[in-house]
Amino acid sequence: MRRRNSFRLASLVAAGLAAVTLAGCGGGGGGGGGSSNPPPPLTPTSSISIFAGNPNATGAVDGPSASAQFNTPTGVAVDPAGNFYVADNNNFTIRKISAGTVSTFAGSAGTEGSADGTGSAASFEGPAHIAISPAGNLYVTDVGQAVTVREITPAGQVTTLVDPRTGLALQTDASAEIAADHAGNIYVFTVASATGAHVLTQITPAGAVNVISLTTSAGTPLGLVLPSGLAVDSANNVYIADENPEGNAGVLYKVTLNGTTGTAVTLAGSLSIAGASDGPGNAATFNGLSSLVVAPSGNIYANDYNNNEIREISPAGMVSTLAGTPTQYGLSLGPLPGILPSIDQLAWYGQSLYTADFDDNVILQLSPAP
Repeated sequence: MRRRNSFRLASLVAAGLAAVTLAGCGGGGGGGGGSSNPPPPLTPTSSISIFAGNPNATGAVDGPSASAQFNTPTGVAVDPAGNFYVADNNNFTIRKISAGTVSTFAGSAGTEGSADGTGSAASFEGPAHIAISPAGNLYVTDVGQAVTVREITPAGQVTTLVDPRTGLALQTDASAEIAADHAGNIYVFTVASATGAHVLTQITPAGAVNVISLTTSAGTPLGLVLPSGLAVDSANNVYIADENPEGNAGVLYKVTLNGTTGTAVTLAGSLSIAGASDGPGNAATFNGLSSLVVAPSGNIYANDYNNNEIREISPAGMVSTLAGTPTQYGLSLGPLPGILPSIDQLAWYGQSLYTADFDDNVILQLSPAP
């Protein structure tokens, strides 16, 4: 299992809720005889806060988000109605956060397995990351001896996706990355049977499995080294984070699809130089590029794992640092950029970024200034 997909971590602390606080824009209220030039409004402060979970407790407690408990949450996703779903890895469950209340959506805490079924009758080996289709179905990468893909309907019915080419459970290349597009297609990375190479793979709503052939804009084949991040934007462009496992250098590709062919351009970073430099295109550097999410603005947010940072990449490839400080580590609530603990999957909803903090067993909310 890859470094950032090592979900079974021991001695972690668990879950609760604190609402995000943004410093409000101050009004220029004038008293009698006040100046005709009131002071400018205060600038909103971007912040890191706890959205759900209690960092001082580990468990499987449902109820109000402030008192609920998690055990190694690794994945988080949000449906269009604003319901949050959490892959609660060491509880072997999928949790739901709706209107400030946490419930267990699928699986049963403490019950490990791979049984299909509805709600608590289903079991998971190690739910990792989550993608949600436009129809509201959840797709979960389940990490056991292999990484399989489980589908969960809005009614909580869990099934295991089958690869029609083999008749067996569909397996990824051992990564937990998964994404859904607006046509209902699901994307994962698998291993090509003939070559052993990592390949981008599409699962259609009808269950067909298509390997996407990646080429550069010049038409030459593009091979993936160790793909470690995956996201899709509103135009169904696919973004792939690829990594050099020897030096942890990372590159972000934007892939335009045409059927089962994808044309990839380098948006930022490179596979040859690791670091934490901001800047345009390949002048920027990453160190362990991982989970990706695309905001409605078109900006991409990336978990730069070994730098303990969240990086922001504009549609033009300009890289900046949203949160975290290189070489510093821990749960530091308050103004950005702050200091980050070990985080995993990223999600976007409203004007905020959310992430699973598996060190502290909480879901964090990062609210950038408008």
